Amino acid sequence: MTWLASLDRASLAICGFLALLTLKYVDAYRARSKLDIIPTIGHNGILSSYYTAWRYLFHGFDVVEEGCRKYPNRAFKFATMDKWQVVVNGPKLVDDIRLAPEDVLSSQEALDDAFKTIYTTPPMKDTTPYHIDIIRTPLTRNIGARFADIQDEIIAAFNDNIPIKENEWVEIPAVKAILNIVVRTSNRVFVGLPLCRDPDYCDLNINITLSVVINAALIGLFPKFLHPIVGHIFTQRKQYLRRAMKHLGPIIEERLKMHQEYGREWPDKPNDYISWAIDIMEDVEGDRPVEDLTVRVLGANFAAIHNTSMVFTHALYRLAANPHFAGPLREEAEMIIGKDGWTKAAMVQMRLIDSFLKESQRHVGFAAIGLHRVVKKDYKLSDGSLIPAGTHLGAAIYHTHHNEAIYPAADDFRATRFSDLRDQEGEGLKHHMATPTLDWLNFGIGKHACPGRFFAIIELKAMLAHVLINYDVKFKDDAGFPPPVCFAGATAPNRDAKVMFRKRAV
Repeated sequence: MTWLASLDRASLAICGFLALLTLKYVDAYRARSKLDIIPTIGHNGILSSYYTAWRYLFHGFDVVEEGCRKYPNRAFKFATMDKWQVVVNGPKLVDDIRLAPEDVLSSQEALDDAFKTIYTTPPMKDTTPYHIDIIRTPLTRNIGARFADIQDEIIAAFNDNIPIKENEWVEIPAVKAILNIVVRTSNRVFVGLPLCRDPDYCDLNINITLSVVINAALIGLFPKFLHPIVGHIFTQRKQYLRRAMKHLGPIIEERLKMHQEYGREWPDKPNDYISWAIDIMEDVEGDRPVEDLTVRVLGANFAAIHNTSMVFTHALYRLAANPHFAGPLREEAEMIIGKDGWTKAAMVQMRLIDSFLKESQRHVGFAAIGLHRVVKKDYKLSDGSLIPAGTHLGAAIYHTHHNEAIYPAADDFRATRFSDLRDQEGEGLKHHMATPTLDWLNFGIGKHACPGRFFAIIELKAMLAHVLINYDVKFKDDAGFPPPVCFAGATAPNRDAKVMFRKRAV
């Protein structure tokens, strides 16, 4: 009898699973049929489309480029493992994304989906995006006031992570070193001394950053109905929160106590991200949970570490592969710093360094697709295409940045590409790294452009200027630029590459 009961339960479980698969098959068919008007790259069948999804994992840039070639200035779609992705290319359609309000094309929902935040990031009771206001206003306004601290931490972090002996070349695993330097420099502004130098705190933020990216990619390999199961098995978000609370909890509790006692202004109040977060949330009804504030600090770290470390590592690789670039860049840095010192104003004046960093970012890129949105209401593009609600929409940003009509000799790396353009009459601001345009999309565009780009770019320039003035860099045996790692239409710096450093003689 027990055996029969067990068999019945097993049979019911199998039937239930088959019924779930059938429902998901029907849902997938309905989702695809809504997009029938949009041309498809690769296979279009409910099952055969997974072949295209598999191809996208390892040849994502080729899939998107094929779509842009076949359907220029139009929308097209292809299958990923967990959804149909619609991609637009051409300035008019990119501008359609820019113009749409958040309640029509949601950037936040697309970001949550891309990083699978419901499974990969520590939970918060209040998910209001206060971080945007914190980054856009007090962080950006205080870059100048905090620049001396930023520079001090860059010096200390480079000294600790790149141990140099006089007149000797030292080979350094670049990705690891740059991650450590970026997390320390960013946290000098976020949480201050001494926590920004605490090895466990720094390691925690690096691990969370890598964990979110890797686990989001892993979850995305599975159909959407399996995400809750996979997310529960593979992620460690609650463990990370407990670890973060050990570092940040006592600090935040003390700040809240002082805020309650004195209000916004009190003696020796730290000018950092924690204080700004508490001030911004002052008028919010209810309490400010310590856990929520902790998660917001972790979120600021994720945004700062992930992109800044990748951009700088690729720029460092470019410099090491082409040591002849160092001379003009160093000359600019030394001239401007000699005149204005190590200040934010000096960093802003570095046009050639800005051009070098921007060209490095353009040439390698972050991803094949950017400007991700989830369509909340049916949306008609300017070419007449109707994109139904529920669709995942994006723009072919790598294609834009490698379009010969926009960037002549686009596959070549030209360090002075953007500084030359800025020298042209009337082009002084347009080609700045921080200025989003329909031709420059790595930081987004419009009201959803990355609010932290001004802080990131100043940090990048300060780090590169520090390297130029204090070190010579190269690759062993004059090796060329190490190709990036590409997966699911995204790039990352080659983790195996090592850069050789030597202290410059003064």
